[in-house]
Amino acid sequence: MAQDPSKVIRNPREGIYDRSTGLSSPSDTEQLRRQIADTRAGMTDTIDAIHDRVSPRSLLNRAKATVKESTIGRVKNLAETAGNTAGHLVARTAKTRARVMRITRENPVPAVVVSIAAIWLLVRARRHSRRRGYLYEEPAF
Repeated sequence: MAQDPSKVIRNPREGIYDRSTGLSSPSDTEQLRRQIADTRAGMTDTIDAIHDRVSPRSLLNRAKATVKESTIGRVKNLAETAGNTAGHLVARTAKTRARVMRITRENPVPAVVVSIAAIWLLVRARRHSRRRGYLYEEPAF
């Protein structure tokens, strides 16, 4: 198949160029096919990535992760605040605790009597609350 000389241009950098097909040579055709195949593969990867990002399962998993992270952050913040508060209370009551322990060591009998009285009051209050829970009493008018 002979080429029409009016359609063929010689370019020293690109070789022979055919205006009718837009190709320079058979090797250029193969190169274009490889580029097209590479572009298709890249587009397939891009489309798969977009599909993965907008799929319902992916959106649900991201929402779960966001909620989990924010919840864990709040719990950590709460635990840190509670720890700071407990540390503050321990520091503020250190003198009082030391004083109570000193007095208890100096006077053990009154401390035992006060402890027994406190336990007796707690047990009695607990029994009373149980009875009230079992028996429903109508208020008197």
